[in-house]
Amino acid sequence: MKITVLILLALTCIAAHAQDMLEMRTGSRRAGKIISFDEKFIRLELNLATPDGSSAQSVASIALPMGDVLSIAFASNSQRDAAIRSAAAQDIDALNGYWIEFKPWLEMPRSPSGSIACALGNALLATKERKNADRALELFTLVEEKAWQDSDKARAREGRLRAMTATGKAAEAIEEAKALAEETEDPEILIEANYLMAQATEKELGEFLKENPRWDIDSSVIDQRHRLHNRVLELYLHPSLFFGTNNEKAARGLWGAIGIYRASGEERLAIETSRDILAFYPKTPEAERARTYLASLKPEQLRADSEAEARKELGERYPLEEPSPPPEQSPQEPAKPAKEKTKKPKNS
Repeated sequence: MKITVLILLALTCIAAHAQDMLEMRTGSRRAGKIISFDEKFIRLELNLATPDGSSAQSVASIALPMGDVLSIAFASNSQRDAAIRSAAAQDIDALNGYWIEFKPWLEMPRSPSGSIACALGNALLATKERKNADRALELFTLVEEKAWQDSDKARAREGRLRAMTATGKAAEAIEEAKALAEETEDPEILIEANYLMAQATEKELGEFLKENPRWDIDSSVIDQRHRLHNRVLELYLHPSLFFGTNNEKAARGLWGAIGIYRASGEERLAIETSRDILAFYPKTPEAERARTYLASLKPEQLRADSEAEARKELGERYPLEEPSPPPEQSPQEPAKPAKEKTKKPKNS
């Protein structure tokens, strides 16, 4: 009997969790399934138990004034949540269906609309198709303007920068990225802003090297080359240095740095950075690229260990001073034993 009661309670909890939960401005809550809505009313479907207490249920619906609803906790959906987490090209159809369903609730507190739209935007960008990039830009812009949750707005702002680049608006994106890097404290936005600036700086460095192939012997441009080189590395390495737990962004930045090292003839640094990707971010796409790159090298190149050589060079340049032995003490003559005073015999 107890087992049956427990099973019924569990089923009741599952059914309750599968419902939409409306929090009213009066502080009360109403649970059910939203079946329709307009600007004035939300119609909620309710499951009512029969008066005789049997397992059969009857269905009724009520209309609640839209202005009386404070927020809505929509029924959970594991498939929807999985598609949002994945946000890959193969999820576009599913995410598009969820977006059509939840788009009207974008401004409603606690709705998943913003997360769905951002995931759909990322999935569209993953296709590398211009028409999809245009739509992604529209989605990110809409979420940034109207989403109820600040975290969704921040994700949309970061996505919009990528979408602007994908739609040929890189110059505008870079200018906005510069401003964002100065004002934002959001890690995701800062990482994306720095990445866009890194790509722009890399392009500037490439153009500079074409115009100045012998920069290393031209004193008038050598400082400019070093400035561009150091700046692009600083921007690419920023995620791995300060947000190393963000695996995808950190590995992406490290791979960008590898490209700079290789273009600059710094093959050993490229090798060491590739090994870092494999060690710290083995499940990222950049890890496979790093593995392919290392496999293309000759055995004698792979034997190079820049870190060990740097430690050795540092030790040779700044050897540790051995402690000087204590100064030898000059031998001293042994102290002469004190003479014993002879006692005079007492006169008897």
